[in-house]
Amino acid sequence: MRLLIRGANLNGARVRTERPQTVVDNVRVNNNGTYLFVDVRINSAARPGDYPLIIETAQGRTMVPFHLNSPLDGNKNFQGITSDDVVYLIMTDRFSDGDPSNNAPADSPPDANDRRNPRAYHGGDFRGIINHLRYFKDLGVTTLWLTPWYDNWNGVNNCDKPWCPNTSYHGYGAIDYYGVEDHFGDLASLQELVQKAHAIGLKVIQDQVANHVGSHHSWLSNPPLGDWFHGTAQDHMQEKFQNSVLLSPHANRDEVRNTLDGWFSDDLPDMNQEEPEVARYEIQNSLWWVGITGIDGIRQDTIQYMPRAFIRDLSDALHHQYPKMWMVGEVFERDSAQTAFFIGGHNGWDGIDTKLDSDFDFPLWYTSLDVFTGKKPMRALRDQLKYDALYPDPSRITTLTNNHDTRRFMSIEGATLEGAMLHTAFMLTVRGTPQLYSGEEIAMEGKDDPDNRRDFPGGFPGDKHNAFAAASRTPPEQRMWQWTHSWIKLRQAHPALSRGRLTDLYYDDNAYVFARQWQAETLILAFNRGAKEVRINIPAGAIGLPDGTRLSPVIGGAEVVEVPIPVEKGHTSLLVPPKTAVAYW
Repeated sequence: MRLLIRGANLNGARVRTERPQTVVDNVRVNNNGTYLFVDVRINSAARPGDYPLIIETAQGRTMVPFHLNSPLDGNKNFQGITSDDVVYLIMTDRFSDGDPSNNAPADSPPDANDRRNPRAYHGGDFRGIINHLRYFKDLGVTTLWLTPWYDNWNGVNNCDKPWCPNTSYHGYGAIDYYGVEDHFGDLASLQELVQKAHAIGLKVIQDQVANHVGSHHSWLSNPPLGDWFHGTAQDHMQEKFQNSVLLSPHANRDEVRNTLDGWFSDDLPDMNQEEPEVARYEIQNSLWWVGITGIDGIRQDTIQYMPRAFIRDLSDALHHQYPKMWMVGEVFERDSAQTAFFIGGHNGWDGIDTKLDSDFDFPLWYTSLDVFTGKKPMRALRDQLKYDALYPDPSRITTLTNNHDTRRFMSIEGATLEGAMLHTAFMLTVRGTPQLYSGEEIAMEGKDDPDNRRDFPGGFPGDKHNAFAAASRTPPEQRMWQWTHSWIKLRQAHPALSRGRLTDLYYDDNAYVFARQWQAETLILAFNRGAKEVRINIPAGAIGLPDGTRLSPVIGGAEVVEVPIPVEKGHTSLLVPPKTAVAYW
């Protein structure tokens, strides 16, 4: 492995070890003598313990601590994510405050933690998540995706813009890739969270951010190498990005470089993964987090703004060390061709296979929002799904109900509770791995950032409303929670919903019907957003259902009052109530 050591007066340094189980070579010191790179080769006979390095220069010597930990049990950790899972996104700071003692770290100004400010820290932490692990099991989700837990700047940014004063509560502005955010807890409490989640059958996904760091990182004033970053905030700005040039083989070099090298914002310096030292540092960091915590998957932020060769190398390294490891990339685009270009399993026009396990299906998400808020006909869902032909394996895509960067469904123009229910049911039954956003299961409202990041009700001291408890939820909250729970339960009871082939059976302006089939199991999903019940004739023979088959209708896991429906002469007739979805089995 390669170490990056920070110090002073390192020019001309020599590095040695005092124990034979480790050997060092390939030493490199930057021009300022402030950073030293060194390879450490670890003998297979080495056991957990201390293996310090000695650095010597003409001015003297110093010791660098280096410790080997015992590996975690591979049978209990690093399990990966599959389409059998249901992912639940948690913005740690906004979920639950389980340990008020970490709300105001020593170097944090008084106004950094203020629930009245939607851009300040609010107090959510690892302990709050640990305290509610049973809630996730009761809901039925299988996997927790936590927003970044890297250490971020504790200060308050004051400016003349509408978004100030603000803090780094979200976690996307790392100042230490190996540090844990002290507002959330420490490494021990993070490890406890993962271990306790695993103990009750929940997996954990870490949100990693290789694309950029925060502007308060010490690297900004003292970079390890002159090309550690791409340019400056003034050189490349996000508003000049042309994302489509990353897909096109005909794009000109300047547009491509501006989009790859640009800072995601003026306070998020862009890492240069084309510098081999940067790439190796970030790959090793990713592996370290997996090994030290036992996480099961990774969500890679803003992945399309990194070189595709780096995505491939990162994927290869993760899969080599942890064969089940899974990584999903954020490719925030409406264009399915762009999404498909970044997922692994095929070579792009550049000859590169990113090996990326999954990326988010934002194109289908956009369409579903438009359909279930009345802006597009129901047939638009079928029209969008035809672009599955672009994916090497559509079942590997990750679908989403919403996330922390988007308006919540209930705050979109035209939204209704019934529309939110249909949107959720669709995302839980279409192909891929579904991802929910904390609060969607109780139909929370929230407009653009930061309003879409409201605190989960009941997670904080003094909350007057507790949505964790069924008895305390409002009737609409309970209706949405029960609906979400029932569809998750149905999905887990029927492998056809997580693994099966999808076949279109009927589509018009207000209805869409499709089948999911796996081995001998067939489920038919019928969606009716209209105000009246509809009877739909289905070509059951086209999906191999023989005459005499009897289908039982189910809505969200509870039976509809109707006798089983027979298949006759290759057809069957389904009665679908208004503004709902029905699963027939």
